[in-house]
Order: sequence, then structure tokens, then C-alpha cells
Amino acid sequence: MKVKSLLLSMCAIVALASCSKNDDGIPGGGSDAPEAKVILKLVGNSDQATSKAAGLPSNDELAASNGTINNLMVFIFNNTGTVITKQFFASPGAGPNEVSTTTDARDVAVIANAKEDMFTTVASKDALKAVLANILTGDNPTDAVTQKDDNLYMSGVGTLSTFVEQADKSMKATVTVPLNYLSARIQLKQITFNGKDVTDNKYVQLAAFAGDATANFTITRVYLMNVQRATHFLPVTDGGTNYIVQGDKQYTGGVAWNDPWTGTVPNQFKNNNEYTIEAAPAVFKPTANAISNIGHWYTFANTGVGNIANHPTALVVEVQWRKVKKDDSVTPNVAEEIQTLYFTTYFGGGDKDELQPGNVYTVSLALNGNFKPTNDGGSGGGGTTDPTKPTVNSSVEVTVTPATWTLVPDISKEWK
Repeated sequence: MKVKSLLLSMCAIVALASCSKNDDGIPGGGSDAPEAKVILKLVGNSDQATSKAAGLPSNDELAASNGTINNLMVFIFNNTGTVITKQFFASPGAGPNEVSTTTDARDVAVIANAKEDMFTTVASKDALKAVLANILTGDNPTDAVTQKDDNLYMSGVGTLSTFVEQADKSMKATVTVPLNYLSARIQLKQITFNGKDVTDNKYVQLAAFAGDATANFTITRVYLMNVQRATHFLPVTDGGTNYIVQGDKQYTGGVAWNDPWTGTVPNQFKNNNEYTIEAAPAVFKPTANAISNIGHWYTFANTGVGNIANHPTALVVEVQWRKVKKDDSVTPNVAEEIQTLYFTTYFGGGDKDELQPGNVYTVSLALNGNFKPTNDGGSGGGGTTDPTKPTVNSSVEVTVTPATWTLVPDISKEWK
């Protein structure tokens, strides 16, 4: 999808006039207070001014795409939390506009990049807080996901200033709504090997591994598991950052929940191909003992997962290791043995930081162990046969650099 560069206040459309003192589209809502105008200004999160967040590459090509505003849902509440104005903008365009409401308006909530029908019955702030969004659009592993580079859920709330009478006797108030991402981004920046005592492990891509008896290991795929796929649009508590409680969490991942994935299945787990990167000719290509810029994924917040039984999100590197090298020179002959090993990083569970909304987690993995066959003194590089536990080995280094997203939304001017 082409990224829009809106730089606008709001679209100049007649539909705005319908958001006045009695909106028949709001179940139980509306107001009999005098009509008034609200000028709204959208800004990024509090870190916007720092152009680049620590821990992100200086040429973060995703920044502009992530800030895309494809549509907007605007709610205006009175002091009891009742919706008195609700307006959806399917395709925001350029031009200064005012939002019509009534003088009993108090708070404003704005949601970006969600479908209008998700909010059909919302008539109060509490009802809006109860809306549960999902990353998955269906149960099939090939179904699309809602969170993509150019379509990420954002939300924000603000409180109106006091209404002031204008020269033309109209009443106006202003509000600044800071938008925040609801998802976290995991970015696998690099996998390196041969970085310490062993400098001559031979890595080849998967297609060449079976036919090269001198190759020690290959990467077959990289994937996420325990991806938390549900979120509310507003925090559980006003001004908070907790968009989901443990009991409402739902999960997805890059592979099906079966061997070697054992134990309690995460709530409503459905695997989706979005969360796996399979080996291919152009994938996992090494340059000087490093594989770079491997991929990135979006997941909703997954906090409160200090206990691994609570399903912290996991990043898994799956490799094939030539555990035993074929040797026909001895009697009896030694048959080749290939073993699948896993290098697992958990975001929680006593391993790395838990996933917070609005954060980017840039991951670098260093596989510094010995991948030679066991009959040459190797040990599998520190990998394990069980991906359900964090890989803890002195020869495996995992660096995770969390950083607050730099949100630069397309909408940067006032709504007048």
C-alpha cells in the first residue's frame, strides 16, 4: 500500500455537520446542550521530538510507513462518559475543519486504522474500553493480519479546554490528542557466528546443506511463538499503559502447537504464517559470518509474564546441525546424523524484557559455540532440543535493545 503524506487537519466533508447536538447513530447518546465547535490537534507520543530512538538503526525505513493514518474514529464524551459525538473518517484528506459537538463535551478519544464496524454499538467511554481488537482476521494460517507496516492501530485521549465564545457568538474549545501505538515491534537485526574461540564453523544455506558433507549447520527458519494478539483500544485505567489483562489475552505463533511445543496450549492459540520466516535462496544469506536485517514482526503487549507458564512471547531460531559426520573409513561405518536444535529468546519468563506497547525490540544473536560434529569435538553450538525454555549457554549471546517508538503520524496540523 502506498504511504500517504497527509499533513492535514481533517477532511473538508459535509458529514462533519452530522456530528452535532443529536447524533442518531449513537445508541443512547447525543446531547441537548448548545452546539459548539472543537479544534483538535493530533501529535505523536512524547518521544516524537527525538527523531530517532536509541537502539534503532539511523536509517529506520519503517518510520514513515508506521506513521500512516488510513482512517480515523473520533469520539467525544461528556462528563459522565457518554458519547455525544462519534465520527468515522474513511479517507482523511487535506483541509481545515471543525468538528461539531455540544458545549457539554469534555473528553476526546481518537483511534486510527481500525474498521468502523468495530464501534457500532459504542455509546460510552466504558463501552469503548471494552472493545477487543485482534491481530488475526481468521483461523487459517494464511489469513491476513491487521497489524502491518502501513496499518498499525494507534489511539489517544485528551481533555477539552474551556469553551470560549467567539466574535461570531459561536463556542469553541481545543484539545491535543497524543497518539500512541498499541503494538510492539520485534526486529531481528542480526545473527552472527564464529565470534569467539571457534572461528571455523561452516554455515551454509539450507538448500546446500544436505549436499555439502563439510557443512556444520544451517538455519531452517526463524519464528515467534506466544504472540499476544488481542488488545483494547484504551488503557484499562485512564492514563495507564495496560491495554490488556491476563484473562483477555489470545495467542498466535509461527508454527502449530505440537511437538516440540508441549505443555498448556495458550488461550485460543492459532498459528499464522505471518510469524515465521522460512529458509529460501534470498533468506539467511551470510556475509562475513553474519546474517543481517532478517525481519520484523508486530505483536500486542504481553506483560505480567515473569513466569514462563504465563506464555511470554518467544523468538526461536531453528537450525539443523550435523551432529555426526559420516565416516566410512572405520569399521563399523559411522552413519551421518542430523539434529534439529533451537535457540530461544523469551520476552519475559526471567529472560529478556516483557513486550510493552509502543516499544521496538531490536534483537542481535551471536551463536559463538562449536557446531562441529561430536566426532570432531562439537556440541551443537549451545542449542537445545527444547524450544519451550530459554536457551541459557555461555556460548550464546543475546542482545535485546528496547526503545520507544518514534511516532510521526501523518496528521500533524490542527482540525479547524
